[in-house]
Amino acid sequence: MLITIDGPSGSGKTTLAILIAKHLSFFCFSSGYVYRALAYILKNFYGYDQVSMQNLDIQDIKAILQNDNFKYDYQHGLAKVYWIDDITPFLKDIEISKLAPIVAKNESVRKLVREYERNIIADKDAVIEGRSCGAIVYPYADLKFYIEAPVDVRAKRLVSDQLKRGSVITQQEALAQIKLRDQMDKDREIEPLQIPENAIMLDSGKNTSEELLKIVLDKVKKIL
Repeated sequence: MLITIDGPSGSGKTTLAILIAKHLSFFCFSSGYVYRALAYILKNFYGYDQVSMQNLDIQDIKAILQNDNFKYDYQHGLAKVYWIDDITPFLKDIEISKLAPIVAKNESVRKLVREYERNIIADKDAVIEGRSCGAIVYPYADLKFYIEAPVDVRAKRLVSDQLKRGSVITQQEALAQIKLRDQMDKDREIEPLQIPENAIMLDSGKNTSEELLKIVLDKVKKIL
């Protein structure tokens, strides 16, 4: 069984995807983690900055994804990405959050990531979360969900998340960043953020993660 969860930044899709995967003993794949990991590696190991990432060399992406040092892993309710060592703790830093959309808008990069992703989840029951999973990558998924929340709620989550990482941003700064990311995702020519056909709508601003999990599991039971 394949379950997709799409939604904008800060909507809670990663949290929900992991809860679902843990409850059903499914594999959980976060496409966002892969794009963030690529941005992190390009910046710290390949010498890219925000400007040069606009015209990145696709051979560098191939080299990273085909390197044995690069690994996406999901075990015991935790998704992790490795580049020699575990780089997951750095993937939601503010700077990486700004660079990841630049990498993700590249059509050639997205094709390579899709291939990488499909190889990983082949023959697995999986929950896949991202921004175009149900509409583009897995239109044949058994269940599709689209999760959203008011922009101010998502901004508060960003402030809280960054504070846990030792970074302080204001609500106004977080709001501006969330709005910019939404615009970039929706206006992207390649695989923009969109609500998949037949997707079930969820609102993490009105419902807790546990309440959303119950909604999803009820839908799963009907199929099984």
